Amino acid sequence: MIGIYPNILDNMTRKSLKYILAVIFLCLGTQVSEAQKYDRGYDNSHQPVFAPKGTFMVGGNARYSYHAMSNYSFLVVDGINSSGYTVSATPTFLYMIRDNIGVGASLSYDRTLLDLATADLSVSEISMSVRDYYRLSQSFGGSLAFRPYIPLGSSGRFSMFAQVGLGFSMGRVRNTAQVDSQTKGTFTNQYKILVGVNPGFTAFITNHLAMELSIGVLGFNYFWTDQTHNQVTGGSSSNANASFSLNLASIAVGFAYYL
Repeated sequence: MIGIYPNILDNMTRKSLKYILAVIFLCLGTQVSEAQKYDRGYDNSHQPVFAPKGTFMVGGNARYSYHAMSNYSFLVVDGINSSGYTVSATPTFLYMIRDNIGVGASLSYDRTLLDLATADLSVSEISMSVRDYYRLSQSFGGSLAFRPYIPLGSSGRFSMFAQVGLGFSMGRVRNTAQVDSQTKGTFTNQYKILVGVNPGFTAFITNHLAMELSIGVLGFNYFWTDQTHNQVTGGSSSNANASFSLNLASIAVGFAYYL
């Protein structure tokens, strides 16, 4: 008798386990079936419209910075006396060829000036001094733009976008410095072809004015330069690079007007 009870219990346990597993699989099957029909809140009968067809968008961003140093020290560099500024502007123009899809162009202008009067570098027994270094660079560019919008919700106030651009820019850099009581200089012409993807976010402040934030994550650039040294000798260089990363230096905040 003692040996019979374990067998009976085992049989009952097996049957109970079978029933439990059957119920679990039945519930899982029901959940999967319901998951396939689950309504995530999207209205598939019509696509939310953020930027209607026929809308014009005029926007962009600008940046300005200035610095001035007097007898300033930084790490191993002492006696820094310099001033300079950077100014840039990037206007963008789009036309909505379809709801939430815009095409257009972006322009760009950059100008940077650095006027370094003095700077002394000293590391152990190595010392170096810079006197009357002057650098001025400026560039102009333009690109074709394609921007699809992804509305967030049905309010028409918030949207994400991914702007794709193909562009070209050209610029000139002038470097001069005092070396052995003589002024020596290098003039460089720069050219660049670029392809980039800039995702971003748009939020309407009023019915027509919106604030935009964008950042570069994917890009391909090809550079080439031509140099002239002291108006006598010349040189050139070229390079290409591709990147797929979050570039915090390319974060831009601007405004756009939709009409």
